[in-house]
Amino acid sequence: MNTSARPVSIAHLDFGVIFLGAAALWAIGAATGADAPDLALMVPIILIGAGVIGLIGVVVNARRRDPEPVDATLISDTTTTDIDIDTTVHQENQS
Repeated sequence: MNTSARPVSIAHLDFGVIFLGAAALWAIGAATGADAPDLALMVPIILIGAGVIGLIGVVVNARRRDPEPVDATLISDTTTTDIDIDTTVHQENQS
């Protein structure tokens, strides 16, 4: 069994919450006979809830990521090499 955690797809999570909210609105409307204007107040609540769940997903994904350590031997000082080459070329052109 693979135990590595996959990152949460924020878009899939949010659209799933919005779809479930729309289905809940339909079910409430069908069960109670409520009119659309009565249920319209719940739409912003569903959208805000989806946004909050999306933000939580982003934070969870950010905390799960482990930054890779940087190997100091791979970092080279290219600026001094470039300066040395440019100085050599400039001195050769003056002669």
